[in-house]
Amino acid sequence: MLAAFRAILLERKRLSSEEDLQVVVLTGDGAAYGMGLSATSSAMDRNLDFIYLCYDNEGYGNTGQQYSSATPHAAATATSRGNRGYPGYKKDLFAIWAAHRPAYVATVIGAEPLDLARKIETARSLRGPRMIIALAPCPTGWDYDPRESINIGRLAVRTGVWPLKEYRDGKVVHTKAPRERVPVEAYLQAQGRFDHLFKPQRNDKLLAELQARVDAYWDAVAE
Repeated sequence: MLAAFRAILLERKRLSSEEDLQVVVLTGDGAAYGMGLSATSSAMDRNLDFIYLCYDNEGYGNTGQQYSSATPHAAATATSRGNRGYPGYKKDLFAIWAAHRPAYVATVIGAEPLDLARKIETARSLRGPRMIIALAPCPTGWDYDPRESINIGRLAVRTGVWPLKEYRDGKVVHTKAPRERVPVEAYLQAQGRFDHLFKPQRNDKLLAELQARVDAYWDAVAE
């Protein structure tokens, strides 16, 4: 299809024969983690040449922040408002893509601009299926003051909740591992979607579970 599209552009003189045609797909987590995953899996199987950029705000933001396959455990959404929040767990899209052995997969966040810029440049320099998963703090859906977006992004990295990493040539490398991780609850307390974990009573059991999952991830990385 890409070749056909390029031929049409050449015929209509909207693209010169010397120019390259780069396909970039911009999508949200609802499609990337869920309804569009079968299509991207098939595209990777065919080794198509494209960059797939996922804007991950951990919910269906366009329709009122219902939970998606990217929603973290215990987060309150428009469709999961109980005292324990969303009962499911965030899907590991990075691992799913890496299992296909594409050209490149990376996680990024705007609060770490140098890491983000380097990974975009790396993705652009390669050919084949390439994915960038960008965690996108959402003031409306996550319930916080927009002025706190950068701080929340940094906390996502410093607590270890959002590992910055990349897959290339069959290897996964963490590009910014926190030396001393901040407790996960510092990240959770900054967002209204986790208020129910702290009031009217603190849910120590669930907070410990969330911390343990992050700890287990980094313990496995260290092995």
